[in-house]
Amino acid sequence: MMKLKFAFAALALLATPLAAEETAKEPIKSDAIVSVAEDYLAAYSTFNVDSMAPFLSDDMVFYDPTSTTENADGGSFVFEGKDAVLKGLGDYAAQYKSFSVAYDVERRYESNGVVVFVAQLTYDLMTNEDKHYTGTAPIVTAITVKDGKVIKHLDLYDYAGNVETFTD
Repeated sequence: MMKLKFAFAALALLATPLAAEETAKEPIKSDAIVSVAEDYLAAYSTFNVDSMAPFLSDDMVFYDPTSTTENADGGSFVFEGKDAVLKGLGDYAAQYKSFSVAYDVERRYESNGVVVFVAQLTYDLMTNEDKHYTGTAPIVTAITVKDGKVIKHLDLYDYAGNVETFTD
């Protein structure tokens, strides 16, 4: 019985430094990650690059493989680096007098630093010719947060469904 007590005591001593090291390197809590992603998504919804900028890491990537915009890669939005993301999204919004999106989030979850939003997304835009359009379609947006900054934004949007719902 004495040997067993000694063995447990020795294990406890060995575990103490490891536990202290793990505590010092604790990952950012899920609530903080979700908060950064939600705050960024609110700024993104305005397409105001000055509002988005503080959330982005310098190596941030924005990717929307479902986009129908004609780009060099055949149609999808891909912006790599904070400056490219801000320029690309700013240029897109600048095509209109006003442009915003609204997320009606149906489900949200976080896993390993990635916050996934499943939502209905509504566009609201005014063209330079003063035509007003709105449309709604499903979207899945995944925002990856690391060290308190957004490092990746992935959109998967039903552009065809959105066009079908456009009204003026």
